[in-house]
Amino acid sequence: MSQCRCTAAEAAGITKDPWHTQPHPQPATLVTVETEPFVGETPFEAIQSWITPSSLYYARNHFPIPSIDVSRWTLAVDGQVAKRKELGLSELLDLPRKTMVATMECAGNNRVDLDPPVGGNQFGGGAVSTALWAGVSLSDVLERADVGANAVEVLFEGADSGEPVPGRPVVHYLRSLPMDAALGPDTILAHEMNGERLSEDHGHPLRLVVPRWFGMASVKWLRRITVLDRPFDGYFQTEKYVLKSAGLPPTPLTRMFVKSLISSPRHGEVFPLKEHKVMGLAWSGTGAVDRVELSDDFGETWRPA
Repeated sequence: MSQCRCTAAEAAGITKDPWHTQPHPQPATLVTVETEPFVGETPFEAIQSWITPSSLYYARNHFPIPSIDVSRWTLAVDGQVAKRKELGLSELLDLPRKTMVATMECAGNNRVDLDPPVGGNQFGGGAVSTALWAGVSLSDVLERADVGANAVEVLFEGADSGEPVPGRPVVHYLRSLPMDAALGPDTILAHEMNGERLSEDHGHPLRLVVPRWFGMASVKWLRRITVLDRPFDGYFQTEKYVLKSAGLPPTPLTRMFVKSLISSPRHGEVFPLKEHKVMGLAWSGTGAVDRVELSDDFGETWRPA
């Protein structure tokens, strides 16, 4: 394990549970949802701790994991900027460091619970994980490129590519953010996860992390950032990850909704009639969770957790 350069409190939060520092096979410890490309969700027993071990962090891949030679890799910053940039990893590591904890959820989490069923990855609830991320503020990188006054969105291109649906032209994974989200103080270009360098599964050498947004915004294997003067209309922005309402144009998904999950005991589990601890998580993309309430009589009464 590489030396964690986070604060003492953050380091203690990661290492107080031996599970967080012991190696785990990947992806064997995840619950496999798809194999080509690999998609896996976090097992529920790992959703009971504050930080999700990196090897158990859920994986959502749209295309095969790209092979990247870091010695030749650069991050291009172009578009509506006065100073086009080509940044190597060492240059990014020299920028001011930003460290934070963020929870990320796939927009398709809990799809198996939908009735009637819908297509897509059939997640059972484990497509949510929390990690300690370290990297550089996206705003610092954009500031060095001198963004133009006509900038509207920032587009992020991953090195992964493929047919978004069979028969469609091959594309890279592309998603954009509005300028206010891109320049937000917590939006970072991450190169470390839980005190270690990013693994290939999670975007090595660099990925975007957009706290409070659904996971599709946090583009992995970043290779290009392009500042746009008009909204992006690519497949993963206008056809995938959108909300559809009758009579209205599709609206791209952004922030996570208020949500909670019980990770223990599991649905259908049988146990002796005695006191049991109920464990789980509650999270939100729009603000702090003030309180969590629990019902053991199908919602007739509620008590504070």
